[in-house]
Amino acid sequence: MYIFIKNYDIMIKYTGCFFVVMICCSLVAKAQFTKDYQGKPYTEISNADAEGSPYLITNWAAGSVSFSNGKKVTAKLKYDLMKDELLFQNKSDSSAMTFIEPVQGFSFNYFPIAESSLTPLIFGNGFPPVEGQTPASFYQVIADGKVKLLKHYKKVVRIDQAFNSATSTKTFVLVDVYYLFVNNQLTKIRPGQKTILSALNNKAAELQGYMKSNTINYKSDADLAKLFGYYNSL
Repeated sequence: MYIFIKNYDIMIKYTGCFFVVMICCSLVAKAQFTKDYQGKPYTEISNADAEGSPYLITNWAAGSVSFSNGKKVTAKLKYDLMKDELLFQNKSDSSAMTFIEPVQGFSFNYFPIAESSLTPLIFGNGFPPVEGQTPASFYQVIADGKVKLLKHYKKVVRIDQAFNSATSTKTFVLVDVYYLFVNNQLTKIRPGQKTILSALNNKAAELQGYMKSNTINYKSDADLAKLFGYYNSL
């Protein structure tokens, strides 16, 4: 009887170890590791019949990622504007993955886009919720400093149907909105001479002088970055 109990205890011990190993293997399968970071498989929103792409940049692009714990890595990236989510390319099979560790910011290095004249494209999060966006939402940082100029991108699916037609066409459409971030608040702004002078009226005279001395295209992110850089230097 003693031998039976002893062997039974040993069996329970090793059975428990087996289940622990199985659980660990399951977790590893769900969280696939690379050399510097880990991720999980990405599921794209089904819009296969829509024309265009849900991404800011259609193809994989070289970039840098900063995590909330201070770690920085480089990877091939895509930014899904339908889900407001950053993806990276798995080095082993080229599949799309999402980061498991919280991402604080990222950049696309030397990859210009039609929607912004700035390179690199620098994005950050951690801003207050506004208009459906959350602190996890990413914004392009046009100008940094005591007053930040930010730009939020998203894509929506537009459905067009011709008159007297039974068929419709779906198209990804990009929408971008500028925000001022000051005193821990986000305020929507449409960049222009009057709106900027009104928003930054504490230095209106200096800004007017800068605007007269410099040709500013208010649709150019590069020009806006210089203008807000000047304001933040005052």
